[in-house]
Amino acid sequence: MKETVRIKRPVIIGIGQYTHRPGDSPEMVHPLDLVAEAVTRASNDAGVKDLSRNIDTLCLVNMFSLPSDGLPGALSEKIDATPRNQEYTWIGACAPQWYVNRTAEKIRKGQTRLALICGGEALYSERLALEARGEKAKFVDISPKKPWMVGDLRDPLTALEMKYGVDIPIHLYPLFENALRRHEGLSIEQQRRELGEFCSANSRIAAGNPYAWFGQDRTAEEIVNSSDENRMISFPYMKFMCSIMHVDQSAALFMTDEETARQLGVPREKWTYLVGSGDASDIWHVTERADFHSSPSVRAAADMALDQADASLSEIGYFDFYSCFPAAPRMTRSMLGVSKDDPRPLTITGTMPYFGGPGNNYALHAICAMVEKLRQAPESLGMVQALSWYISKHSVGIYSGQARDLNTDTGLRSSLEAELDGIQGPELVEEANGRAEVETYATFHDHEGGPLGGVVVGRLGDRKRFLARIEADRNAMNAIVTEEFIGTSGTVEFRAGLNYFRP
Repeated sequence: MKETVRIKRPVIIGIGQYTHRPGDSPEMVHPLDLVAEAVTRASNDAGVKDLSRNIDTLCLVNMFSLPSDGLPGALSEKIDATPRNQEYTWIGACAPQWYVNRTAEKIRKGQTRLALICGGEALYSERLALEARGEKAKFVDISPKKPWMVGDLRDPLTALEMKYGVDIPIHLYPLFENALRRHEGLSIEQQRRELGEFCSANSRIAAGNPYAWFGQDRTAEEIVNSSDENRMISFPYMKFMCSIMHVDQSAALFMTDEETARQLGVPREKWTYLVGSGDASDIWHVTERADFHSSPSVRAAADMALDQADASLSEIGYFDFYSCFPAAPRMTRSMLGVSKDDPRPLTITGTMPYFGGPGNNYALHAICAMVEKLRQAPESLGMVQALSWYISKHSVGIYSGQARDLNTDTGLRSSLEAELDGIQGPELVEEANGRAEVETYATFHDHEGGPLGGVVVGRLGDRKRFLARIEADRNAMNAIVTEEFIGTSGTVEFRAGLNYFRP
């Protein structure tokens, strides 16, 4: 008689979040101490003292605050853990949700019994330390890739993108934001109002979140109007619309199977289930994609997760969509078919400009917040969506306070992956000359908000795509931010190694 293999059902049993605000203590905090505090809180939440001592798997999210070498081992020593598996990712904010999806599968197969997923950043403390030494705060250091890291190690940018200055998030996300405005048929003023109202509503949610870095309820007018605190970063983004990474925040969760949860004595009301998951990638490099207003892979990842959970989008009670810049959650909303007047907010944390953007670890805070929501409403479903780099890939999880049998082997996952593989963008040329039209654009600004020029993504008459610089002519820059620039005709000329666009 064939032996029946019992599939273990994964469950989150303990969560912890920690925010070390500058007003709470003048002391700087070490990044690993920050993470260790979240781990302790997650252990206490599960009601099991020193739960980290029992883990067999440690999943640590990449940290900008510290060099990578030896980091998982150093954390294990700090929390008195001896896991046989220690994992660490490279850059990519999908990591927390990807870890949960991957760990759940390992638990189902009996490859993992008790896992700790954790991460954090102490970039605010690092900034204080620099200022104490009379040094200026710096942009975060990107740790080099190492062969022992897990997850996606693809380079996010091409040499051509870096050549034109679209090499940091604030110079790339406006490409999406401006394209989204054009796609939705909004005027610049309508987009401005939408951004103000959207961001204001998010700040209100953050104001009620005890772990939010700012927690300040801002009006739409404060967010869209220029002030000493709120300069233009890259049109149409003001500073108050952008994720803030200089925070001291950490989060952790413990994940196991139902049987082990019972053996540990974790109360049933603490359990939260991952009932569906999906991971998918778009064309990896931004300038090679079919367009700049959509992300087919987020719809694919969400459809995979909903299919596995045997649920529909209308059944989801709570969302948390990744929110580094306003374009990201609003593109996800559009791709999933959630209407703008849907009463369900797109965040439960308050989004990264107001809750805080702790590097690659934000989604772990979203998952912890989702667990808290579902403990209060266990019959509900919640969806957490995380993305990496430049809306390049997505990881989706669907959570519930009640167990569900997974809907597997439907064939949807493979068919969706095949669809994504079939998408192609236009040919991208390095040297462009002649009549051209603007497809999307981003502006560059100094620390006072003054214009420094920008970049155009355009199309030639044969519909081939090119990148070009916009020179810092004040009149031209003023026109770009007051009148619709996408669709503008002009000429592009290749000179001195770069393309230049003139309307």
